[in-house]
Amino acid sequence: MVVVTAHFSRFALVALMLSAALPAAAQNQTAQAQSARELRASLDAAKSQAAETVGLDAAYELVGIAEAAQNSGLAELGKEAVGTLNMVLNRAAQAALSVPVEDAQDTLDQLVDLAFFTRNSNISGAEAVLQKSLRALFTKLLGDVRLALAGANTTPEAWVKALTSLGVLGELQAAATLMMQEDLSSSIAGVYDAEAARLDGLGRQIADDAEREKALGQLGELRKIRQEQVTDARANNLATVTAELAKTAREAPKDEDSAESEIDISDIAMTCVETGVIAPAAMTSNWDGLQDITAKLEEDCMMSGRIPTENRCPARDVGFVCREAVDDKTERLTFFYNGTPEERSGREGCKGEAISAAQLQAAGAAFKNTAMRRILSCAPVPAGRGQD
Repeated sequence: MVVVTAHFSRFALVALMLSAALPAAAQNQTAQAQSARELRASLDAAKSQAAETVGLDAAYELVGIAEAAQNSGLAELGKEAVGTLNMVLNRAAQAALSVPVEDAQDTLDQLVDLAFFTRNSNISGAEAVLQKSLRALFTKLLGDVRLALAGANTTPEAWVKALTSLGVLGELQAAATLMMQEDLSSSIAGVYDAEAARLDGLGRQIADDAEREKALGQLGELRKIRQEQVTDARANNLATVTAELAKTAREAPKDEDSAESEIDISDIAMTCVETGVIAPAAMTSNWDGLQDITAKLEEDCMMSGRIPTENRCPARDVGFVCREAVDDKTERLTFFYNGTPEERSGREGCKGEAISAAQLQAAGAAFKNTAMRRILSCAPVPAGRGQD
């Protein structure tokens, strides 16, 4: 299934005070110049990374740079970042048109991820390229899967392959629904229903009663999973999730609102943790190790009094971020917010690299190992919501 990772916008952070004696205007000019230099360095590094591979790793960094430039009033730099992003998207999508289904699915997963990322970062300049790339991959995968299903029969090996291909069709329909490409979703649904009916007819021809019952049961379960996937995608499509995230950001309490709000939340873990992981060469949601890691992270998160989410940690009012390597395949970004008890103790307890507010404003928080992909955030419970 497509791994969806929707992301909060990074809000502008307070620039680091260079000298208390400098006038405010001079401080602002100095901070802006520093931000521009750091963003330029980050953009050059991302462009170099993009030149070395046809994958989408650099795309995530480029979205962050474009957003940071936009928030810092550096329009030209942001435009250059978006232009590079579109080149990366186009190139990756074109390359995926000639690879096996599993590899093309991995690219599709990342494009879906980036669609949420760019929408919630208010980076509109990449929307058209993303949608065009998605449509091209949906069409390619639909053709490949139909070809694979054409050879379906009831021998054990062929039956398993046919069910696997039908499962891919269900995932494609859910992904198209998630991206609000309803014409493609409807087309894929028609193919799914026709192929499922054909497999049902084949399954009923199996002579052995036990084998026939088993095969039809597998098909029925697959149909049920597909329906659940599509229903979930329709309820959490791109527009719905974006609107919900924007609403959450607007309603988030501000430190200056009242002293009472700080008291009300003092018994809840106020740090927000993003965990990144290095996956196998073709990272997909079908990798069992990813599911195991995610389940453990979700359990630990809920036990801490926070909530697991696929959204990015909000960067508003961050004092600093602690970046730590948990092991060879996992990194953790812990966001410490100004005025919280954790912020006061976190600086001493951070065993990794402390990323300052000024650094965050320039380039956002990213995993040190560029092969890391964020798989889960563990966030404080939003104001006004009790824990279920």
